[in-house]
Amino acid sequence: MVITNIKQKKRIVITGLGPLSSIGIGKQVLWESILEGETGLTLEDYKIDGEKLVSYYVHRINNLDISNFGINKDILKDLKTWKEQEESLDLFYLLAVVKLALDDAKINYVQTSKTKKLGLVLTHENPGLSQFYEDIINESYDLLKKDKKITKKEYFLEFYNRFDKRGYDLQTFMFLFHVAKAFNIHSYSIFLCNACASGLFALETAADIIRTGKCNTVVVAGSDYTDIFKYLWFKNLDMYAEDGKTKPFAKNRNGFVTGDGGAGIVLEDLNTALKRKAHIYAEYLGGGFYLEGWKVVIPDTTGNAYKIAIETAIKNSNIKKEDIDLIVPHGVGTKLTDVYEAKTLTDIFGRHPKKPLITCFKPYIGHNLGSTALLETVILLLALEKNLIPPTLNCTEVDPKLNIDLVRELTKSELKIVMKTACGFAGFNGACIFKKFAKK
Repeated sequence: MVITNIKQKKRIVITGLGPLSSIGIGKQVLWESILEGETGLTLEDYKIDGEKLVSYYVHRINNLDISNFGINKDILKDLKTWKEQEESLDLFYLLAVVKLALDDAKINYVQTSKTKKLGLVLTHENPGLSQFYEDIINESYDLLKKDKKITKKEYFLEFYNRFDKRGYDLQTFMFLFHVAKAFNIHSYSIFLCNACASGLFALETAADIIRTGKCNTVVVAGSDYTDIFKYLWFKNLDMYAEDGKTKPFAKNRNGFVTGDGGAGIVLEDLNTALKRKAHIYAEYLGGGFYLEGWKVVIPDTTGNAYKIAIETAIKNSNIKKEDIDLIVPHGVGTKLTDVYEAKTLTDIFGRHPKKPLITCFKPYIGHNLGSTALLETVILLLALEKNLIPPTLNCTEVDPKLNIDLVRELTKSELKIVMKTACGFAGFNGACIFKKFAKK
């Protein structure tokens, strides 16, 4: 009996990119903004009853209107009815990036039947949670203020009646349901979350779905809407850059700034893509992943979990480390994580490696948390296609203790193989490798 290896037979390619960011919606506007060095950075005041609580920097998307994306109006109407007219930016962002990616791939989801096997992988760190916090604070305060003599039992029942449906909607399968319904997706679908490395785990999951024959095409999507709660969380961890500048690997780095945004990426079986004459951005060669399992918010700088993930990606991609032309690391700009990343890169590629080149994208778009790796992958794939490397912003002096160099000016370079890496909270480490597709 001959056993065939499905994973080895199927080649996976990228055919659709759908970015959403503070500096542009769609690949063309985003890329042009990157070349101009734009950031979409704003200083916002957060007020409670007109009284300022705090001012903080954020990479903000302003006035996104989901009705402008050409999504079926009846679907949006049903969604608003279910949500009782409450707008969910987390959900709207997910809908937007999926639509952008499918449109870019020229996939007409309206005509897609169940037999065409279009799959869906979604990721987000905590969809809907921030709005839920806001609602709880406001409505609980109003309730207590209205009736100071309310008993605990009365408060329990009133609270439950107000929030039972909204609490139910926080379950991630509900976001998966709404997005799948909007785009007529009936085949294999999954929601996952691996902190800041989620996007890379999602890409590998999509590739496995295709390799094992569950679907021919999978759209991967993630997004994030930044808010006061995320700011306060990272500020209390001393990770938020109060000056508004993410400075990866810089001597004066002091944290990151969060940003609105996300991305959709379409992966396809190569034969499917060629048959429909799709535009191919790159071939997905493979990924590597390793869970550190140490602390939640601090990486183990003495360990080698990140190194294992990267070396596994190289092995699974059937390439040599010398083949990699460009790396986009996590580049989060915090004191400890940058040390961890730099040590990992120099352990693998040597001190001050001339190849691969290294650049970072968070200074442009902010830290998008669960979707950050996806959005940065979109920029990386555009750089691969155009043979043009955007420089790392805000890093006037690389920390000499880190023993790495960064691309500091817009650089033209013949790129063939590139890698995106991420080291997320809770020790989720990942790396994905892409190769420029050459038609025979």
